[in-house]
Amino acid sequence: MITVSYDEAEFRPRKLSAEEIAHPDQVVEDFFDYANMPQVRGFLWEIFKTMVSCSYPGLKRREKASLIYFYEQVEKLLEAIHVMHDQKNQENEN
Repeated sequence: MITVSYDEAEFRPRKLSAEEIAHPDQVVEDFFDYANMPQVRGFLWEIFKTMVSCSYPGLKRREKASLIYFYEQVEKLLEAIHVMHDQKNQENEN
């Protein structure tokens, strides 16, 4: 893995609202209300196939929009999990 130095701002959520930062567990709930585990795997597979093949054969406009929305939701999910991780670490330090 390439080692890169990041600015402190990069570690703060960008996609989460103040409410979502206060309750990151709700973001996890919302994510899995949007897509169940088999659907998550399917979306990830479609994104990966498209990325690796550098083509978009057979993807309709609605399917492309769905993949973009899914990507945005994954971003929020990762930020929420990061917030939860930071909160847990702060609790352990106290």
